Amino acid sequence: MKREKRILWGFIDREGKYAVEPQFDDAFDFCEGLAVVRTEFLRGYIGRDGQYVINPRFEKAESFSEGMARVMTEGKWGFINKEGSWIIDPIFDNVSEFRDGLSYVQVGTHYGYIDRDGKYIVPAEYEFLGEFHDGLARIRTAEGWGYVDRDGKISISPCFEAAQDFAEGLAAVMVNGKYGYIGTDGEFVVVPQFDIADNFAEGVARVKKDTERYYIDPSGAKAEPPVEQPKPLEFHDGLSPMSKDGLTGYVDEQLEWVIEPQYLDAAQCSEGLARVKTGAKTKWSFITTDGKAAFKTKFAAAGDFHEGLAKVMIEEMVD
Repeated sequence: MKREKRILWGFIDREGKYAVEPQFDDAFDFCEGLAVVRTEFLRGYIGRDGQYVINPRFEKAESFSEGMARVMTEGKWGFINKEGSWIIDPIFDNVSEFRDGLSYVQVGTHYGYIDRDGKYIVPAEYEFLGEFHDGLARIRTAEGWGYVDRDGKISISPCFEAAQDFAEGLAAVMVNGKYGYIGTDGEFVVVPQFDIADNFAEGVARVKKDTERYYIDPSGAKAEPPVEQPKPLEFHDGLSPMSKDGLTGYVDEQLEWVIEPQYLDAAQCSEGLARVKTGAKTKWSFITTDGKAAFKTKFAAAGDFHEGLAKVMIEEMVD
């Protein structure tokens, strides 16, 4: 009989010891004391001891945030609390996590926003509904594109052929096949004249008029292109991964090497530890912020440490 490889997920502590033995088909990081895990086709939530706090009964489930988690059952999404009780009933075809007190929801082919009580702030009656930028979200109706505010009121009537998100107080909209820019009051600041118009960033926007491509300032006048800036490093525990000659190490905030480049892959530090790989076929190990091995055990896959635990994956052969 041919043996097959089985993947199992569990959790380790900072000493590399199993806090939860590998036994799940999938696992998320711990958030607010609970972690999503999957056994066969259903997901539930375990505590730090590996015992189910919410039994696996969901088709899909996301991590807890501010005491709520979005889950799917029988093809519909809703929100539960940490006891597994419904806070918002599963009546939506899709939902987003809550951001600034609102969740983006889909009902059939239309979209809206609800608050944390499940009440509609923006009714699910729009063919398209974007995220809020500068206090406004773009919408599409049968009449065209417009914008609603965070109270769900139409702030700029849907009268445009196309519209983009607001950025730096301006949004590109199309009238009679040409783009211009409006302010948050809906009035044109730059009259429609462009074939292509990008969002403003760093005080300029890239446009195309006829065959010419160039940048404009908020008045519509030609402007110098922005100076391309290198992507800033992101520091955790005082270190950031940095690559040199195809290998990665870690630098401090003065860009001095603390851990010399020696890894094929290296993740951000998290809770004083970082996961690294030395080669394409090697397993993940964990190091301390001074580059020493945190423990000897290595794993086929691993996540960063969250709330003192890290998810890890092992592979075993089964008949």
